[in-house]
Amino acid sequence: MEEPNQLKKGFLLFLLGTAVFAALFRFTPLGFLLSSLAGIAVMMAAHYTVKAVRTAASSGGNTGERQAAANAETVAAEGMKKMRAISGSARLIRSNAVAGQIREICRTGARIFEYLGKHPEDMGKARQFVNYYVDATKNIVDQYVELSGKKDMTQEIETALGKVEGMLSSIGDTYRRQLAHLYEDDLLDLNAEITLLKKTMELEK
Repeated sequence: MEEPNQLKKGFLLFLLGTAVFAALFRFTPLGFLLSSLAGIAVMMAAHYTVKAVRTAASSGGNTGERQAAANAETVAAEGMKKMRAISGSARLIRSNAVAGQIREICRTGARIFEYLGKHPEDMGKARQFVNYYVDATKNIVDQYVELSGKKDMTQEIETALGKVEGMLSSIGDTYRRQLAHLYEDDLLDLNAEITLLKKTMELEK
């Protein structure tokens, strides 16, 4: 594919140089030698102009790719930081079962962000997860830590804790599906789950 393109470019440059030579030789007093040199000069100038334009375009593409990779690394680093913070909150929870659930969610989340850091082209497939779900998870865990740490355990608090525990199970499933869909090169639509999560969180206020 590259060789035919080179031949085509060379032919077009030859036509350009020939046209310049013919015009100068016929309509100016430059003569054969100077007209030939002018034609060659135009061919060389056109060649280097095309080369410079292609180099600039290629450089621009590489810059965009580098920027995307840098953005993905930043998102991955921030996500890892949030996962560590959520996992750290689990140490404040008395229930080993619930704390274990949260740590498992964080391990899956860390794998998601590790994948995104290595595959910036897939960042769009996890945008809802990155932009909303992680912060929502942190808010839910923080609520659970606060409620479970109260000295006076009322019926309302126990009911709220039970709801949060049910949500943790659903969140864990969503994290695992998000990771699986990234590996399968597919897009996971979290809109319905995010809507449900928002409504559930509203009920907890």
